[in-house]
Amino acid sequence: MPKYDRSALTSSILHVGVGNFHRAHQADHVDKVLQKDFDNNKQWGIIGGSLYAPNRPTAEKRKQLEDQDWMQTIVEQDGESEKAIVIGSMTDFLPVDEDNGSIQKTMMDPSIKIVSLTVTEGGYFLTEGKFDVNDPQIQYDIKNIDGTPATVYGMLVKALKHRRDEGLEPLTVLSCDNLPHNGDVVRSVLLGIASEVDADLAKWIEDNVACPNNMVDRITPRTTDENREHIKQKYGYEDSWPIFCEPFTQWVLEDSFPQGRPQLELLDSVTFVQDVSPYEFKKIRILNGGHASLCYPAALLDVEYVHEALEHPVIGPFLDALEYSEIIPTVGPVPNVSLPEYWTLVAKRFANPTIMDGIPRICFGGASNQPKFTVPVAEDNLKAGRGVDGIALVSAMWCRYCQGKTESGADIAPNDPQWDRLQETALKAADEPTAWLTELTDVYGEVGKHPEFASSFTKWMKIIQSQGVVSAMGEYTESTKKAEASPIRTALEESTMAAAINEAKNPGGK
Repeated sequence: MPKYDRSALTSSILHVGVGNFHRAHQADHVDKVLQKDFDNNKQWGIIGGSLYAPNRPTAEKRKQLEDQDWMQTIVEQDGESEKAIVIGSMTDFLPVDEDNGSIQKTMMDPSIKIVSLTVTEGGYFLTEGKFDVNDPQIQYDIKNIDGTPATVYGMLVKALKHRRDEGLEPLTVLSCDNLPHNGDVVRSVLLGIASEVDADLAKWIEDNVACPNNMVDRITPRTTDENREHIKQKYGYEDSWPIFCEPFTQWVLEDSFPQGRPQLELLDSVTFVQDVSPYEFKKIRILNGGHASLCYPAALLDVEYVHEALEHPVIGPFLDALEYSEIIPTVGPVPNVSLPEYWTLVAKRFANPTIMDGIPRICFGGASNQPKFTVPVAEDNLKAGRGVDGIALVSAMWCRYCQGKTESGADIAPNDPQWDRLQETALKAADEPTAWLTELTDVYGEVGKHPEFASSFTKWMKIIQSQGVVSAMGEYTESTKKAEASPIRTALEESTMAAAINEAKNPGGK
């Protein structure tokens, strides 16, 4: 239980987008700071808020936490140990209003110093990496900035306009989503809206509002009924919404918080740097790129969890080969970090059997994730004259996934906000592979037009559709030399992989 006096805790942080990742990461870090030095940090409690969306159980989640006085259990597990703590850094969860009025009002409250966000990587209104001011939701906000803007960014611009007009301190806006230069991205969105509303306001925001870049890292799956039952049976109490996650956590931030911040430097898991770029780039390429590469073959082979994908005799070696041959070469130097050692750590985290991180969670939102996590790898390798066979295979497996059936014939449930468009294009690509590249220009850009990438993609699509994804992955892995000396590859006998490939080609020896 929290060792500090929660009745003396006040809140200067508003977090929009309360979910498992925020609670396992930011809320957990703030709780640890409060445990270490409550007297000097007791103003940094967190008020949670979530945007209204029909058919989402946000109000139910709020009620679950309210019944627990906003306290929640974090269970850290790996294959060898388990530790449970109850965190108390949240002081409130705002009512989920259809007009988001509670969030808007709280953004204007002078006591709020930081507004942090987890709104998913696809929630920043970007087109080909740039803020799209013509998006209908953004246009609505621009026209209704003095009324009830609908997006969190419109609400932030309205709140900042109010603060400027009333002579109040501005805010620090802290994106905690997994996307490159997340602070720069959220700044571009705020300035993009403000410049359409009031040029002077845009200049004031540019001069006064901090949006620090930061890299967040902790694997945190969804809560299950089994998790709730585990708490009850092992610890003897009920938690309606516990968080189960890995022990590893990391937060690398640029120290730009003009209105103050918790003393996060008290924690070993937090690093303040002048430039977060190398750290976030490493993580986005190696970890997020790894997730985005293993999930679709796993789904097609009816693999349920990430750790099972790592244990799979073909998926594991394929991912290892891809990391060493195509992903790691694009990362570049990172201060005090060995990239092969980092990948070994990531692979160990992926293989954690207690997290039960579901493959559908990782597959979700490929149209947003692939252009951030895998397509840029191909772009950099093409520019450097290196091969792109592995990333092209990832794209082919994603395309095959979007056709809507696993290799066993099971239905794949819609798993992307753009699912209808993706499925239509993927089915067309069954006969005309390059249709996937030419029609998804928002995903592939110039990479989709490159002859080498298009040729490789076409080759893999034909192999996948005639022989299956196991054959395709096996062929790629066998074609790479670095995979043979890498940690996971040497842990699996080549004969095991060969047997798996043969079994996939000839089920039951037929």
